[in-house]
Amino acid sequence: MPNMNDTMERVASRAVEMSVYLPLGAYARVRDEIVDLNRASVRKLYEDLVDRGQNRMQPIERVVKRRAEAAEDEARDAVVQTRKTAKKAARKGSTAATQVAPKMPRVGAPRKASELPIKSYASLNADEIVSHLKGLTQTDLARVYKYEKAHEERSTILDAIDSRLVALPIATYDSLTVDEVIGRLDGLSPQELRALRRYESETKMRTTIIEKIESLLG
Repeated sequence: MPNMNDTMERVASRAVEMSVYLPLGAYARVRDEIVDLNRASVRKLYEDLVDRGQNRMQPIERVVKRRAEAAEDEARDAVVQTRKTAKKAARKGSTAATQVAPKMPRVGAPRKASELPIKSYASLNADEIVSHLKGLTQTDLARVYKYEKAHEERSTILDAIDSRLVALPIATYDSLTVDEVIGRLDGLSPQELRALRRYESETKMRTTIIEKIESLLG
């Protein structure tokens, strides 16, 4: 039969164990439940916030997408319009070049000022050179123009020459002899004949040509 003292010691020891470990176990269990509960709550709260954010972002995303598409369309239209404008400008430039080209006789650009039809060209100022342009043929004007363009490029001189260049109704007129010019007068309109008479009177002043033109004009 167990000793009463031994029994009491075992009971006391068990009681101590229960008093220590039982509260610890209960605390751990409650702690785990609280932690799990917080995690679930936080996760649910996070998911709710994400859902709300997505619901709010979707309309914004649609607006941004529409604006981006509109901006892309505007950029595409701007590119197309720019290309059209460039092509139109190129066509105008080509047309202008075609209109001006006949006015400028095909001549080589003089390398030296001494080759120009104006004496002491290099020592003259712009106004003095302009004053010497009167009476020059289209060929001479073209030579002065090309030389000036390749060297000092003074706008006063270039503009003055350009205003004097005209599209003559007879090609290479300046290089033709009197007989060659007269042989090509037939068939010209009165307006073209007057233009040639004015030009001839201001440049070479060949009487035979002027009289022939006047006879054709009646």
